[in-house]
Amino acid sequence: MNFSKTYRRMNEPVGPSPDLIRKTLSHPDRHRLPLRRLAAAAAVAAVLLATPALAVRSEAGYAVLYRIAPAVAQFFQPVQEACTDSGITMEVAAVRVEGDTAQAYIVLSGGPVDATTDLFDSWSFHLPFDQTGRCERVAWDEATGTVTFLCTVKTMDGSPIPTGGKMTFSVRQLLTGKKAMEGVTVDLKLTNYAQEAETALTWGADLPAAGVREPEVTYYSATGGSGDLASVMLQPGEVLAEPAEGLPITAAGYADGLFHIQLCRGDASRTDNHAFLWMEDADGREFHCTGISYFTGETAGGRTDYMDFLFAVPPEDLAGCTLHGNFYTAATLTEGLWQVTFPLENTD
Repeated sequence: MNFSKTYRRMNEPVGPSPDLIRKTLSHPDRHRLPLRRLAAAAAVAAVLLATPALAVRSEAGYAVLYRIAPAVAQFFQPVQEACTDSGITMEVAAVRVEGDTAQAYIVLSGGPVDATTDLFDSWSFHLPFDQTGRCERVAWDEATGTVTFLCTVKTMDGSPIPTGGKMTFSVRQLLTGKKAMEGVTVDLKLTNYAQEAETALTWGADLPAAGVREPEVTYYSATGGSGDLASVMLQPGEVLAEPAEGLPITAAGYADGLFHIQLCRGDASRTDNHAFLWMEDADGREFHCTGISYFTGETAGGRTDYMDFLFAVPPEDLAGCTLHGNFYTAATLTEGLWQVTFPLENTD
C-alpha cells in the first residue's frame, strides 16, 4: 500500500497541465489535424506522462515519451550497459564526465564486426538537454574481434553536464567489409567519348506525378556541385569499365560543354559506395573535376545511385589523358537496434 501511494505521488506531478493540452489543441498549423485526432494524441501523451515507468518498457513508448518529456523518459529508462541484436553485442566499456563533456567507449563484437566497422551515421544520443555529439572508431582488437568507438557529447550552451542523469546511446545500422582502393588507373580510353552524349530525363525537387514514368525510369537530382548543370545527367548505359567491384562506369561524353564521366554506386543507401575521379595528362599534371552531380533512379525493383563527374576539358585535350580515382566500397549492411543506457558518471 505504501509503495502504491509513493508511485502515485511520483507520477502525479508529471501529468500534462491544462495549459499544455490547450496549447497542443490550438497550435496553429497549415496542415491542421481533425479535432478528434488531436484529442487522441493529447490523450496518448497524457497516458504516457502518467505512466512513464510502463512507457519506457517498449521502444515505441520510450520514443514517444522522449519527444514529449525527455527528462522523464531518461529518469525511468533502466540502466542497460550491454545488448545483443543480429549476433552483434554492443556494450559500454568506460565513461568519463568532465565539465560540459561526456565521453563513452562503446565496444562492438560478434557477427560481421571487423576492423572497418562503420556506424553509418545511424547513431543517436538521448539526453534531456540540448547537445552536440560525434563518434569515432579508435581501436580494433584482432585477438578478441572487438572494435571500439569513442562517443563524445557536449552541452550546446557550454554548461556543465547535469549530475545524476543517464545517457542512452543507440545504433541502427552497421557497415562492415569496407575497402579503400586509392590511386587506381582506370582502363578507359577517353578519346572514344569525345562527342556529345545522350542525356537522361531528370527531375529536381518536383518529382513526376504518382504513377507517371516517361520513360520507364526517371532520375532525380540530389545535391549538385555545378549550379544549373546539376540537373544534366548522362543516360546510363552498358558498363564501360569497372575499376572497383560495385563501382562501374556507365557513361562518358560531353553535355552542355563539359565532359561527364558517370559512376554507378548501386544502392548507396545500403553500401555508401563512392569514389573521386581525376584526369592526368602525359606529363602527370592532374585535372580535377569542376563539380559532381548526384542522381537517383527508382524503379519497382529498387533504387540506383549515380555520380556524374564534370570536367572542363575540351575534346582535343583528351588525347594523352588518363583517368584515375580513389574508390570506397562496403560488403555488408547489418540493420538492427543496439541500445545501451548508462549513468553519466566516471568509471574506472
